[in-house]
Amino acid sequence: MLSVIQWVHLFIIFLIAFAGGYFPFVKPGQVRTNGGFPRGEAFSSGVFLALSLTMLLPASFHIFQQQLPEVNYPVGSVIAIIAFLGLLAMEHMTMHSIERERIKIQNGRLPARIPLVMTTMIALPSFFLGTALGMSDNTDATLIFIAIILHKGTAAFALMLTMVRSTLSRSQTIILFTAFALITPLGILFGGFVHNELSPSTAIIKAIVLSLGAGTFLYMGTLHEMKHASLIEHCGKRSCFLTMVAGLVITALVRLVMGEAHHF
Repeated sequence: MLSVIQWVHLFIIFLIAFAGGYFPFVKPGQVRTNGGFPRGEAFSSGVFLALSLTMLLPASFHIFQQQLPEVNYPVGSVIAIIAFLGLLAMEHMTMHSIERERIKIQNGRLPARIPLVMTTMIALPSFFLGTALGMSDNTDATLIFIAIILHKGTAAFALMLTMVRSTLSRSQTIILFTAFALITPLGILFGGFVHNELSPSTAIIKAIVLSLGAGTFLYMGTLHEMKHASLIEHCGKRSCFLTMVAGLVITALVRLVMGEAHHF
């Protein structure tokens, strides 16, 4: 059962997604390239990095050490690496596919396959972000929530731009975008179930989910969207780089104040 604050987080994230996609949906004739919110994206990259390396991964180490004391190997790191490389491979394949489709388009609309692939590509990391939030308490949850909403609005805007430029009908766009908006709240529900309902003997599942979340957060903070990743596109500017470092330092300091990783 989710707490009241977790339900609040769930509904706000859901609304943020629709807010991000509202303008391109209601005014498709004015669809244009958007510069986004570079400082917000840079800050969220720093938060994602610190969450991955100072909170989620240490928490998974702690649980694995408790549950599997005889295993002298960083299992959590391996799972995080698998998640990171899996997301990277998926984005490589989908982006190459999208670029091939774009080459075929001259003045016409994008094929419906492109927004479908993009939505699928975003769905998995979005689910794990929500899962990490659902499994977290107090300050952890607040930091993860801030990072998610900073990312969710811009991702929703970009995804809706692609949808309205494609051959999808308005009803198909609504259905597909609603699925995108729901995926993080579903992750929150799943994370809450893992955190609250599973018995201590199944704590290993929580450790696995935390490790997957760590790999996902590391990917979101570094290579998500490939050459358009915030660390590449925005953080070359001094102001954005300093904003990213601020997000990382603030999150790391909060972790220091919080103490032990097993507070998850």
